[in-house]
Amino acid sequence: MTKTFAELKFPGRLIAVEGLDGSGKSTQIYLLKRWLELGGLKVFFSEWNSSELVKSATSKGKKRELLTPTTFSLIHATDFADRYERQLVPLLRAGYLVLCDRYIFTAFARDTVRGCPPEWVRGLYDFAAQPDLTFFFKAHLEVSLQRILDGRPELKYFEAGMDMRLSTDPYESFRIFQGRILEQYLGMSTEFNFSVIDANQPIETQQSLVRELVAAKLNLASFATPNATVKR
Repeated sequence: MTKTFAELKFPGRLIAVEGLDGSGKSTQIYLLKRWLELGGLKVFFSEWNSSELVKSATSKGKKRELLTPTTFSLIHATDFADRYERQLVPLLRAGYLVLCDRYIFTAFARDTVRGCPPEWVRGLYDFAAQPDLTFFFKAHLEVSLQRILDGRPELKYFEAGMDMRLSTDPYESFRIFQGRILEQYLGMSTEFNFSVIDANQPIETQQSLVRELVAAKLNLASFATPNATVKR
């Protein structure tokens, strides 16, 4: 297994969150970010598929349904590599706490479910160090689906796995596709030492657990600016 940033002697630390679409992981990492910032810590946030170099190509490919599983995988790997080299590594060298909404495990799960060979997918990301702490937000499929639909009227084409032709019904396709991704995550949880959070709990309960684990596993004081205090 690749080493963590701590094991590689980086002064910074990387925290990643993973979970199904609708699991609430983005809400949780946003709340964690605000808490750390209010404590006066040096924090940087990065999210999946957000590289300016690649984002427009991904968007066009999705709209025209041109992306095969392989091209999908390669585009996301390019996006990640660009952010890793330009943002994540420099800031970790500068002693920042870097928060990632999705990391390489998203590719390991999604690309494998879409039919790419697992060894090939992992090989694309073998340059990347492991996070120092990875939270996996484990939510029931129906809970995830309802959370998505509470925020907008319908499922997105790719989040429902409609490109895989699993079902003509987007809701059933979502259940099948995300269910398969969940299996991949559960298989990785022990291998990569995920901290599993019950994402069916209230938001506040989950956030308290996240903060406790972060405070217990990382020396937060080392990331603080002068006179900063992190309160639980």
